[in-house]
Amino acid sequence: MGHKDLFKQPKNLKKWAIDLANACGGQRVDKSPLLTPLNVERIKSLMDTFVEEHNQHTVEIMKQMEEE
Repeated sequence: MGHKDLFKQPKNLKKWAIDLANACGGQRVDKSPLLTPLNVERIKSLMDTFVEEHNQHTVEIMKQMEEE
């Protein structure tokens, strides 16, 4: 299932995050009927963490490939 325009609307990013969480296995994540306010600073922090970890992981994979 493809995801487009993740950052155009919060609902797109939420759908992607739920799909990712469920793809990881374990406890299933469902949409919650509980409404919460938008927290832009928390989103930025979480996305920054994701990008940093992704970049670090990519560098490690590239190093391993160079060693082979």
